[in-house]
Amino acid sequence: MKKYVFAAVMTAMFIFGFTNPGMSVSASMDFDPVWSLKEKDDNKGEEKEKHHHFKSDAMVKLHAKELGIEVEGKDIETLKQEVYEAWIKKSAEKFGIDPEGKKLDTLKKEVMEVKMLQKAEELGIETEGKDTKKLAEEVHQAKLIQKAEELGISTEGKQSDELKKEMFEVKINMEAEALGLDTVGKELRELAKEIKQAKLTQAAEQLGIETEGKDSEALLDEIITDHYEEAKEQQVYPFEREVH
Repeated sequence: MKKYVFAAVMTAMFIFGFTNPGMSVSASMDFDPVWSLKEKDDNKGEEKEKHHHFKSDAMVKLHAKELGIEVEGKDIETLKQEVYEAWIKKSAEKFGIDPEGKKLDTLKKEVMEVKMLQKAEELGIETEGKDTKKLAEEVHQAKLIQKAEELGISTEGKQSDELKKEMFEVKINMEAEALGLDTVGKELRELAKEIKQAKLTQAAEQLGIETEGKDSEALLDEIITDHYEEAKEQQVYPFEREVH
């Protein structure tokens, strides 16, 4: 049986910014592979990284373009690896970490530690004498509470999972309302899919793309492949500003 455990305890989804299924580029880039999810096989006692934020091949292409990676002629698995490596190296450069002669895992660990310390200081969390795991837990909880309060959600006496669920629900309903979608009797996941499809349809129509017979992934791929600069300039999905 397989189960999932968090590398360094938490993902960037809630440490560095709440994202939603209709996320803009700025939001989606918060899915930082430095905070990757690992898949553990209980039978073998082994762990392997599972880059869960790469569910969409079109989004992989988008991240590659944003990171200055050439996408032409490369298969999707190659692009995933290049995006993952580029993200870590770019983060290292941002924090003044010298990557020379270091393996990717070593570099990732250093970036993680620096990021965690920086975020802890921003949130007023004492760092002295705490290991990365303990600090990650405190940063995660503090960031979660901060984001929940920004959304007007009461945090008193609530566990992390409960807060995450409420935050997701509030964000989804905000997005749906902004798009004029009916939310009555719909599951959140169903509503999230409708939001994404509505945003992509709007973006495609604005860019002059034929939408008939195309699902959300096909539309997103066409926007990123053929209309990247235009979509970015017009700030249509997936380059839109997040709904507040």
